[in-house]
Amino acid sequence: MLILAFLGSENAFGEAKIPEKLDLETALGLALTQNRNLARSALSIRRGEVALGGARGMFSTFVKPDSTAGMSDGQDTWQVGLMGTRKFLPGTEFEMRGNVRRYINDDDDNLQRATLKCELRQPLFRNFGSLIHGEPLRDAESQLREITRGYIQQKADLIIQVVRAYENIIRLEAQILSDEKYFERMEKLYRLTKARERQGHTTRVDTLRVELQRGQAQDRLESSREQLFSTQRELSELLGYPPATSFTLEPPPRLEIELPEVEEAVRIALENRLDYAQVIENHQDSARKVRIARRGLLPELKLVSSYERYGEGADSEDAWRMNEDAWFVGIAADTDLNKVQQQTTLSQAGLNAQAAEESIRIKEWTIAREVQQQIAAYLRARTEAGIAARNEKLAESRARLARRLFEIGRGDNFSATDAEQAYFQAQTRRLAARAEASVSGYRLLYVLGTLVEAPSDLRPPGAGL
Repeated sequence: MLILAFLGSENAFGEAKIPEKLDLETALGLALTQNRNLARSALSIRRGEVALGGARGMFSTFVKPDSTAGMSDGQDTWQVGLMGTRKFLPGTEFEMRGNVRRYINDDDDNLQRATLKCELRQPLFRNFGSLIHGEPLRDAESQLREITRGYIQQKADLIIQVVRAYENIIRLEAQILSDEKYFERMEKLYRLTKARERQGHTTRVDTLRVELQRGQAQDRLESSREQLFSTQRELSELLGYPPATSFTLEPPPRLEIELPEVEEAVRIALENRLDYAQVIENHQDSARKVRIARRGLLPELKLVSSYERYGEGADSEDAWRMNEDAWFVGIAADTDLNKVQQQTTLSQAGLNAQAAEESIRIKEWTIAREVQQQIAAYLRARTEAGIAARNEKLAESRARLARRLFEIGRGDNFSATDAEQAYFQAQTRRLAARAEASVSGYRLLYVLGTLVEAPSDLRPPGAGL
């Protein structure tokens, strides 16, 4: 796993002290703690946690008043009491209430009644069990895991963006120095060619060629400066600072990765990629929806039982004796004889499950391809960085020799300008190859799913091709 340490000091977002010098590790730490988009995504996790708390609250104990009061034709009635309810995962609903009621009977007698009643309701067949009644809770947990996976994936995306911007700034700063030196060399070569033209040793065409290359060098210099200006502001925004913030960046060492075999790399990716874990969980959710839809074909019955202790009389003493009892056991049925809607729901759930299962296979093949491609890209980038460095030295030696020969009159203008242009292109290629070699290492960790460490419960369960 890539371990990132935040070495800066920070307060609230946007209030962290701006470091005088910034290395890549510190930049990554700043981005992960201050990036505004990442902070906004963290709020989504909080919302998911709140939703999960609400789903869990369905199985809490609820207590509420059980009181009424009224008056009719000068006669008042009232009831004072409490009622408590609790629902359990199997669908069992338990209700307990106790109250004291004053009322008028048919003989116009004022009576008081004290009651303590327990009632139990248990769904049977269609709605029995945690498969049905625990689904809102499982949905909330699944949504929270999906949001958290997305948040961690956004962290990995942010790391790649920061590394790319950081390396581009390093590259552009070096590119500007190269552009300035190239422009100076072309300026000197232009003056020398102009003097040779006046002496009759070169033609007007040679002078125009050098003048054109000098103008192109100036244009590239201005373009590099504009790109640097834009990229510096992009990095500031990624790190959570105002766009006008500037940093002095230290060139980072190239990330070196000990490459596993391709089969082992694919296995690592399948054990760590959060997008693969999400596809697997989507299939598990859809398979559970099939089981729930199949329950819809069963009859809907509910067992209801209750027990009541009560007392009744003209005064409170008679009511509070509660020397009477009553009990009830019964079954309530509410079943559709026409199952067309339930059959349709089951068929749709089955098709969704098949599609989700196919998505797993597609994702496995996609991950295997991405791992193979990124390993090849990483190896190519490292090789090209070495080749580009050697080519730059060769181009520099050729340009120096061609310029010297032209100065002493033993070489022509075309050879000198061609060598200078080749040298400039080799420098540009070497800088780009160096940046790509660094970024490609982070991209490989990204594809393997090891760029940012994730909790084990968010990673894929044991699976493979």
